[in-house]
Amino acid sequence: MPLPSQSRSFGSRTSRRRRRKKGPPKAVFIVPVVLVGLVSLYWLFGGSGDETPKASSDGSLVAAADDALVDPVISDPIVRDPVREESPKVETQKPVVEKPTHETLMLGASRTETNESMTNETHQTPPPPTVREETTNSQPVTRPANDLPQEDPIAQPVSTGVAALLDRATAHLNRGELVSARAVLNDALMSPQAGEADKARIREELATVNQELFFGTKVYPGDTLSEMYEIQSGDSLARITSRQSLTVDWRLIQRVNRINDPSRIRVGQKIKLVRGPLHAVVDKSEYRLDLYAGPPGAPSQWMYIRSFPVGLGEGGSTPLGEFVVRSDSKLINPVWRNPRTGEFFAADNPENPIGERWVGIEGVGQYASLDGYGIHGTIDPSSIGKDASMGCVRMNDGDVEIVYESLVEQVSQVIIKP
Repeated sequence: MPLPSQSRSFGSRTSRRRRRKKGPPKAVFIVPVVLVGLVSLYWLFGGSGDETPKASSDGSLVAAADDALVDPVISDPIVRDPVREESPKVETQKPVVEKPTHETLMLGASRTETNESMTNETHQTPPPPTVREETTNSQPVTRPANDLPQEDPIAQPVSTGVAALLDRATAHLNRGELVSARAVLNDALMSPQAGEADKARIREELATVNQELFFGTKVYPGDTLSEMYEIQSGDSLARITSRQSLTVDWRLIQRVNRINDPSRIRVGQKIKLVRGPLHAVVDKSEYRLDLYAGPPGAPSQWMYIRSFPVGLGEGGSTPLGEFVVRSDSKLINPVWRNPRTGEFFAADNPENPIGERWVGIEGVGQYASLDGYGIHGTIDPSSIGKDASMGCVRMNDGDVEIVYESLVEQVSQVIIKP
């Protein structure tokens, strides 16, 4: 007896034939294949009507579509992005936005307003930034070749003009450079271009500087007129002045160092020394005595120290000329006899007209015949600035003491000029 599976799979020949006749005809299968082939050919050669080609793996369709396209914007893959399409305009106009015009600055326009106005502009090429920067009212401006930033006056070439020298001295003073300031001010004072008003101002400045440099207790670097000294065993101010060849009176060292009692200096004490020689120049027209430091016989190398008012001889009796301090003529609390009346004044007489100091001078060279004159104090301060003496140079008591301490016999010069 056959199994059920065998009866279904292996039926009789008749049953197999009967089943095959019941299937669809072969045309049913052929027609769809033909239609599919026709559709495929249509798609391949006729196109689907889509204007945006689809890129294949080998890129052939894209190339064929690009050849048929006309719009250059679509052909540029970078400009397709609408955001990136605006970037060339921003880059072109960026210098103008960063550097607004003078009119925009004057009106106070903000950066946002400027950017918005630039964004709204289309198909407009802005002028180069250099043209806008160098243009005023549409007229080009030509810069001179030497139009450079100005430098510090100190760095500029030194000018011989008095104004330039005064500017340099002011710059030194502002930086606390007293020694350099004094040198420049002294050059200005010696300049032939300096007028009387200039010289008066310069003398005031120099006197202020020297009150610290020369008459002060501190020694500044580079100052050739002063130095520090440590007192040794057996020293006295007179010995120090002589051994160090200072060419000033030892009392000037006492004054500079504010020493009340010169006999009480101690070993190891440091004091300031000032160097001479010093000289005096009397200006008769100005009733003024100027004190200088420098080598004898070389006034062009002298350094101004300070000035003092003086009184002169009545009737123009104070002689003009060149003098030197006479030997053994410097006196403290001197006696004096009036050459006109013969009246004698003792040293301690408060009515002695020549005061507490006397510095005798004698003419040199062509002025050698001039003798008997001197620089002295007075008991009549009202005579300062007047012609009231017998020909000598009168000074206030405090001023004549400084001159007495500064001048040295047979070395210090005294020049009297009109």
